[in-house]
Formats: sequence, C-alpha cells, structure tokens
Amino acid sequence: MAELLDARETRRFLRSLRVATQTALAGYDLSRSRAAEGGASFLALAAKGPGEFRFPEAGIVSSDGLLRATLERDAAGGAVLTLQAEGATGLKAYAARGARLRLGLGLDFDSSFDRNGTLRLGLDRDETHAANFSRFDLELLGPSR
Repeated sequence: MAELLDARETRRFLRSLRVATQTALAGYDLSRSRAAEGGASFLALAAKGPGEFRFPEAGIVSSDGLLRATLERDAAGGAVLTLQAEGATGLKAYAARGARLRLGLGLDFDSSFDRNGTLRLGLDRDETHAANFSRFDLELLGPSR
C-alpha cells in the first residue's frame, strides 16, 4: 500500500490533473469568446404568457452566456435597455465595441459598449411598444481588439 502513495508519483499525478483541467477551462473560454465574435441572441420564451410579455426582473442572459439584458421602464412609456458583459470573457468580447441591436421588425439601433462592457439604449414610447423584448439579436460592428 505504501508503494501506491509515493509522494513523487502523487505530485506528478496532481500536476497532470491540474494541467489537464486548466487546458480544458482555457479551451472553454476560447470557444465562448469565439461564439461572441459575431454577436449574441436573446430568447425569453419562458417569460411569455397568455397576456403581454413581461420582461423578467432579473433580466435575460444571452445564448452564449456572456451578456445580461435588463429593462427599466419609465412613467412616460419609454424604456432603457441595458446590456452588460458578464465575466472576463464577456468583457474582453464586448468592451468598447460597436454593436447593432435588432429589437423587432425594422427596429435596428446602432450603439456601442463602453469600456466596462455596458451598452444602454434609450427607447421612446413608440419604440418600446414596437420592440420585441422576448427575442432580439445583437450584432457586433467592426473588428475585435
């Protein structure tokens, strides 16, 4: 039994395990970053009910998991849609990038993320009414950094 627990072999095994784990995590991060190169999609079918769509209070996470969308409505019927990059991979993919947001038929808005990975889009009453917040897409404009 003592031969199985040799300290040198244990260290070698743990180092191999650590390298394999770190390699797998780095590969996962790269694949998520590549997925974000073209943009992101948001789909909130679970929030659809028999009546009007209600944007979830906690927000909607993009299909790649790198962005969270939140919506704040104002008393005048307008709204502010905020997209926030999530994590280091999201920040690297979206910070200081131009983007085109498609909220419905014919509702395209060009904007940009700030250096903190935040994009805020103010919508008036008519735009808020015409927007489809249950399903919208984001397209990145310009080259990545």
